[in-house]
Parts: sequence; C-alpha cells; structure tokens
Amino acid sequence: MEDLQYISLLRFSLQLIISESVFLIGRTKRSHFPARLAGTLVGYLAVASLWYLLLTQIPGQYTPVYIVFWFGLFLLTLGGMMFCFDLMPIELLFVGTSGYATEHLAFALARILQYLTGWTEESIGVVSEFLLFRLLIYVAVAALVYALVVRPNFSRGSFRPHDLGLIAMSLVILLSSIVLSSYYSPSWTDSRLALLGGMICPCYGLLCCVLVLTLEYYILRENSFKREQKLMEQVLQIANDQQKRSREAIDIINMKCHDMKHQLRALERTPDAASRAEYVAELQQALTIYDATYHTGCEALDYILSEKTLLAREHSVQFSCMAEGESINFISPPDIYSLMGNALDNALESVMQQTEAERIISLQIRRCGQMVSIHLENSCSQPPAFCDGLPVTHKEDKNAHGFGVRSIRYIVYKYGGELRMQANSGMFVLDILFPDRAADAPAI
Repeated sequence: MEDLQYISLLRFSLQLIISESVFLIGRTKRSHFPARLAGTLVGYLAVASLWYLLLTQIPGQYTPVYIVFWFGLFLLTLGGMMFCFDLMPIELLFVGTSGYATEHLAFALARILQYLTGWTEESIGVVSEFLLFRLLIYVAVAALVYALVVRPNFSRGSFRPHDLGLIAMSLVILLSSIVLSSYYSPSWTDSRLALLGGMICPCYGLLCCVLVLTLEYYILRENSFKREQKLMEQVLQIANDQQKRSREAIDIINMKCHDMKHQLRALERTPDAASRAEYVAELQQALTIYDATYHTGCEALDYILSEKTLLAREHSVQFSCMAEGESINFISPPDIYSLMGNALDNALESVMQQTEAERIISLQIRRCGQMVSIHLENSCSQPPAFCDGLPVTHKEDKNAHGFGVRSIRYIVYKYGGELRMQANSGMFVLDILFPDRAADAPAI
C-alpha cells in the first residue's frame, strides 16, 4: 500500500464526516459536547494517522487491504459518535450505515459525472477537481438526503431489538457495493473496463446506497405506524370507557327527568296561586334540555347524539341531525363511540371559537346507493392547516394532541371506508363513505 497517499485519508474522513453529520442533527448530545467534539476530532486524526502508517507498511497493492483501511476509518467514526452523542448501539449502527451509504452514493455519483464529462485533475486542475468532485458533490448529496429522507422522518420514532437484523443486512449490501468499487483503477485504458469502472459499477453502487437508505428508513416508518396503531387502540379503549360512563350518566339524567316531570305535574294540580303554575311551567321548560333522546336505530349512536346535544344546547350551538343509525350498525359500538365522539367533539371545539349566532353544526348519516355516507359540517372562521389530508392541531404540543382525527382515519380505514376533510366558505366539512354492508348481505 505504498501508493496510498495521506491526502486520501483526509479527503475520505472529511467526506464521511459530512455524510454522517446530517443523520446526527437533532440527536441528544452528551455533556460538555464542544470539548468532546474537539477531543474526538484530534483523537480521530491521531488514531487514523497511526492506522495509515501501519497499513502502508504492507508491501504491494492488495485490494482487501484497502477495504480494511477504509472500513477501519468508518469504525473510528462510530467510536467518535458514541463518545459525543447519547446513542444506543442500534442507533449508532443506523447512523453509521446511513452516513456511509450517503458518502458512497456521492462517491458513485462523482465517478459517473467524471466519466461522462471527462474532467480530471489534469484537465481542470487539482483544486477545481477537489472542490467539484471531492467536496461540493458530497455536501450537495448530504443536503439532499437530509431534505428528502432525514428531516421528513425525524420524529418517526425509535428502533426495536429485532430491527438489528435489517440494519445489519443494509450494512452487508453497502459493503458489497464498496468492495466491488474498490477493484476499479483509474489507470484502466480499455474502453470496456473503463465503462465497467466508470459507469456500471458506480450505477450499481448508487442503487445499493439508495436501497440501504430506503430500507433503513422503512424500518423507522414501519415502527412509527405500529406504535401509532397501538396508541390508537389504547385511545379507542379509553374512549370506550368514557362513552360507557357517559351512557350511564345520560340514563340517570333521563330517569331523573322523567321522575321530576311526574312530580311537577302533581304539584301543578294542587290548588295554589297562579305564580306557582307559572314557576312550574318555567321549571318544566328548563328541564326539557336534558330530555335529548334519539332513536336512530343504532343504540351507540343514540347515546353519542344525546350527550353531544346536551353540550350543544348548553353552549348555544345550533345542532341539527338526520341520522339513519341502522346503516352503521356494522361498526362495533366502541368504534362508533370513538368515530362519532371524536368527530362531534372536534366540531364543538371549533364552533366554540365563533360567536353564539355563528355556532352551527349539521350531521347527516344516510345510505347513498351501495354506500353509507356520514356528512358533518360546522362553522369555521379560521380554516386549519392540513398535513397528509388531516387538519393540524392549533395546540402547542402537537405530539400530545391530534389523536382524535387520526383515530377517525384509523376507524374509517379499518372498515374499508374513505375519508375527506376540507375547509372552505367558512365551513369545515368531514365526509366519510363506507361500503353498505347491508346491501351485500344475502336476502333471507
């Protein structure tokens, strides 16, 4: 390895550190981070130089030795990241593998561009060749990977123990590409060999690096979906418990109201002053707000509508409802509680921002041919922003809130439905379409 130049060590180290750094943005730093970082850079340079001096003592040019040299530098960067950042071993392997894949992706792209343009150190100068093919391309690729891959998935969550196998497989794919690229020599003059080393192998390496990044971030997305699904199940269970308590409360209220009406009628028949009759009439009128019972054909929906109607009347909300409850009986009661409860809660929360005269909510549930339609709209003077088809919560803690609309989407998709939310003309509209299960049932 006598022909290996020290500048190659410095170039590769700079390129690898640039590529790995984009995956460290937002990671938890250890205490005294600036001092740790400075010490890591000095220590890395010292150990890497010793590694260079050791391997350059090996006579001859053996490709496996070059591979060991580059991989040794990669392992040194892993140690530096562990020293500066609070990373679990699986996170460390993820960041390192992703960073190395990004570095090799830029390397493959630079080689392809050099092959296509024919620009070399001799033709454009050492400084220009370094800036263009050894630095700017790596910075550009790292920035692009951050914008397209890292940033959109930053909050996707953590890893699980069995993810280690997939990350290790990603590393194997990456290493196979690096090994293949290591056998290329710029001194090849044969056109077919030049094509192989300048285009075919780099294209293969580029695809392998894209596959590695895709596979590793697929792990994060999959874990995020599974965690959200588990959380949705917990939210639905909590909502179910809450609706059971609400159902019991409404039953008690209706029973008490029924008893009080009988008592008031008896009181009204007793001979007394005219003021007593007037007082009793007012009291009866006041009690009617609790007699909000529905008979839609779906018991779970009836209780939800009764509870929300009480809240609407209490806050001077104009609430209109036309519901064919039997059309949604294919949905389990807990899911009806969560679906309609969250939808109406969101509508009530929205209209409470309006003046009393503008507080309007309208709900329709009906069959439309072979479909069941749920149409809910409410006044909304300040349309919310949307992300992935769902309104973004106005509350500051967006991680702790926003589960209502996500649970609505979860239940709709669970039953094979379609969901659309939109805001226009001062109204927020929620539309849900389910396949009509009753229409598919065999006739008896």
